[in-house]
Amino acid sequence: MRALLFAALTLLAGCGFTPLYAPQPGGAPAIGAVQIPEIPGRAGHVLRRELDRILSVENGGEPQLLEVSLREDVSRLGLRVDESASRADLRLTARYTLTPRAGPPVRGTVMTTATYVIPTASFGEIAAQDDARERAAETLAQNIRADLALRLARARGS
Repeated sequence: MRALLFAALTLLAGCGFTPLYAPQPGGAPAIGAVQIPEIPGRAGHVLRRELDRILSVENGGEPQLLEVSLREDVSRLGLRVDESASRADLRLTARYTLTPRAGPPVRGTVMTTATYVIPTASFGEIAAQDDARERAAETLAQNIRADLALRLARARGS
């Protein structure tokens, strides 16, 4: 069993596999230190806070500027007997631009959707939508980090 595992790891190392978030040769971080200006709106606040949290691991050195613009769309789905919506999808779309210290800017677009049930009480809908907005923003921050790391790894590889 150990011989099989050793053979698999040897083949994996020979194919040029490198972990996405691993420090690069020479000790450079995968993404690096990032400074994020304010993102307008409630979802923008949650997104910025989550990006700060997950990208702060690589702090050190001169920060790069990560600018994010956010768009929110709500689609009402499912109908009750009185023709009011029974659930909704909240879609967040983020367009980002990372301006690195050296090289061209890295741009990308990431989208996520959070579904929520619309209760019959109006104040309940506000709370459900706020919760969906927060969940979507947290997921969007993870997606931005993954997309950014992938784009930077591809740029370094070419």
